[in-house]
Amino acid sequence: MSNLLAILAQASGSLAAHSAAAATAGHNLQNAGTAGYARQRATLGAVTPAYFVGAGWIGRGVALQGITRARDQFVEAQLPAALGGEAKARAEAEALRAVHVLDPGLPGGLSGSIADFYGSLRALSASPSDGVLRGGAVRAADTLARSFRSAAAGIRDARKAIDADLQARLPAVNDAAARFADLNRQIRAAASTGAPPNDLLDARQRLQDELVALTGAQPVAEASGDVHLLLPGGGALVSGTAAASLAVAPDPANAGLLAVQLVPPGGGAPRPLGGMGGAIGGLLSARDGALADAGRRLDRLAYDFGSALDAAHAAGVGTDGAPGGPMFQFGAVDGAALRFAVDPALLADPARLATAAPGAPAGDGANLLRLVATETGADPAGALGSLTAAFGAATARAESAAEHEAALLDHLSTLRESASGVSVDEELVELTRAQRAYEAVGKVIRVTDEMLQSLLELR
Repeated sequence: MSNLLAILAQASGSLAAHSAAAATAGHNLQNAGTAGYARQRATLGAVTPAYFVGAGWIGRGVALQGITRARDQFVEAQLPAALGGEAKARAEAEALRAVHVLDPGLPGGLSGSIADFYGSLRALSASPSDGVLRGGAVRAADTLARSFRSAAAGIRDARKAIDADLQARLPAVNDAAARFADLNRQIRAAASTGAPPNDLLDARQRLQDELVALTGAQPVAEASGDVHLLLPGGGALVSGTAAASLAVAPDPANAGLLAVQLVPPGGGAPRPLGGMGGAIGGLLSARDGALADAGRRLDRLAYDFGSALDAAHAAGVGTDGAPGGPMFQFGAVDGAALRFAVDPALLADPARLATAAPGAPAGDGANLLRLVATETGADPAGALGSLTAAFGAATARAESAAEHEAALLDHLSTLRESASGVSVDEELVELTRAQRAYEAVGKVIRVTDEMLQSLLELR
């Protein structure tokens, strides 16, 4: 009888094992559409040691040895760099693609205004003393100045818009970092039972992917089960169960634009970061890379162009006989485009437009030819073309990098899905297998019960 009771005890454990296998397959099926979920599998094994009955060894049934997650560690090791790289390239490309103030064909843009300005000077050369034509030339100069200011303001506003986008992303980073640190704590506590908490691990993996894509953080796993997140610019966003946070502050060395800072866990003095990756890094790269370069080149164009025209204008006299003063006002190189404006005295009185050489008779246009010559001498159209070409090339490079990184990430994501994703058909097979095994053990219990009944009836 004791052997029969042992069989019942073994069957009870086996029922629990197959029930766990069925529950695991059911859990997989219920999470087939859950983002970031990794397929789980119940691992069953024969209970050891078997026991000896004199003529041989009899096994002790089956037991649940563990429930594992399907994760390809080789693929998972490559994904953080791919996630951060794709998010950075995409954010940079999108930010640059949204800027149109430098488009050559933009109505009212700088390119057309330069052409219209020199066209008005050439028209005036036919009759330098004509008041209507002089007024038209001054108005064309004013339109050109407005175009300079508009282009500069467009670049400035694009950089400020990136600041707004940057600031809007930080709450999500800080919230995710705090939850990630808390998951480290929960996983550490749950793992103390000796079994991995698979669903908590999946939740942490989803947050890891999110934070890597936002910041470019590098995950570093510890033997204890904790995962730290280290930022590219130095410092830990998450260290064990402690989460730092990101903040921004105006940077006087960068026109007051926002600099990202790391605030230690529990507060403390923020410190600047040497760099960022992910989407935040892409925004900073667009703002302080191609856009900043375009702004500097536009300032240099405004300064050189204005200086050449001012020098030519100062060499002549107006129809009122007064020597030519400055034609434009723009100040130092830094910020010249945003300050670019026609001299107020000239704007108020087109007669001051210095078209004649000093001492020449009325109607002389010798100095007007000097002004027109700056079109080839200073070559503002060529400088503007070089500026727009450089910005266009930077945008094209960013878009090309985004496409490349997206293709790499898509490949790795497909590999991850292949290794970790849930196949409904496969899980139905697993569920059926567990069901059949459960039914078989149930039959063992029924047969054993009948044998016990027969034994009791013999007594």
